[in-house]
Amino acid sequence: MRTIIWSILIFVASSFAGPLVRWATWPPKATGGFADFMYDLVLLLWPTQPLTVVEASAGTFAAIVLSVGANALLFGVVGALAGILGSKRAALLALYMAACAMLIAFALWGFGFPMTYSNAGALVAVAFLYALLFFAVFRLAGNIGIKRARFE
Repeated sequence: MRTIIWSILIFVASSFAGPLVRWATWPPKATGGFADFMYDLVLLLWPTQPLTVVEASAGTFAAIVLSVGANALLFGVVGALAGILGSKRAALLALYMAACAMLIAFALWGFGFPMTYSNAGALVAVAFLYALLFFAVFRLAGNIGIKRARFE
């Protein structure tokens, strides 16, 4: 149970990376080079960012709360699944691969379907960052299991 709670906390905390990167690089620069990379990186770190379109009817604050909250919920659900599967290497790897497949599908949708328009650098960077999250959960599950074995 402790692994699941820690996994949820790790994933929810990481869900704020996209909004924080967007805030740190505000206002967005003109297109090209690094600006495109940052835009695509934020989109992949914050997949619920398109929900901010409600700004037109609900206002800026409500749009931000909805979008960031939905991102935290999404990451929390994935974190809970990772926590449940944390001690099973193959199952956790399968969950990571499923997350990467959804990430690629989202990238194709977000960047426009031809991969020639996609930012492969941002996609690889985000896949690596997500891999770190899954690896942290795996290590956490292994360490908690080792501690239990010593005391039981």
